[in-house]
Amino acid sequence: GDSDRLKVGELVASLSYPFGRESSLSFGIISRRGRSRSVSAGFDFIQTNAGASAGSSGGPLVNIKGETVGMVTMASQNGTMGFAIPISVIKNLLPRLERGEKIVWGWLGVRVSELTLEAADKLGLSPAKGVFVNSVVAGQPAEKGNILPHDVIVAVNGVEIDNPREFTRMISGAEAGSEVRLTIFRQGGLLQRSVILAPRPQESGGGREG
Repeated sequence: GDSDRLKVGELVASLSYPFGRESSLSFGIISRRGRSRSVSAGFDFIQTNAGASAGSSGGPLVNIKGETVGMVTMASQNGTMGFAIPISVIKNLLPRLERGEKIVWGWLGVRVSELTLEAADKLGLSPAKGVFVNSVVAGQPAEKGNILPHDVIVAVNGVEIDNPREFTRMISGAEAGSEVRLTIFRQGGLLQRSVILAPRPQESGGGREG
């Protein structure tokens, strides 16, 4: 299949074998399609309400033609939304995996939280958008790129950020060694920063780290 041709509202189905038992089939729609970007520049997950249950990870996401358009990898905590890696990304990775290459995902080295309306108003950012930087990990790319606590990361590679989950997906969907362009709001103005991502530490993985 071709994940780049997916449309919001399109009917899809998720196939899985939860907990190694009988196969399970669930239907849903595309609520947000994965943005078309090469894996080296990061990718965004397909969002759907199909495959949102526990045990769906690893199963294919197919369109009404039966074509595989993604692979379900995780579900939201409340079980209402599933996330799938676009098949276009998988196709790009397969030749490298067959050659024995190891894919190392990126890490910026920040801890972020949702930007509240109150915080945005206090900072002078209107409309409220982006994620609030709570802290910066010493010695990591964010510190080297002059990202500071209390900055607001508004966009990654020109794509505006809505919430911490989206920010984490975009950063962790870029390979270590790749360059990301960050749009930062600081002291009433916008700044541009280019940062080279480091390998993501295995002990990290908090939903609000990137």
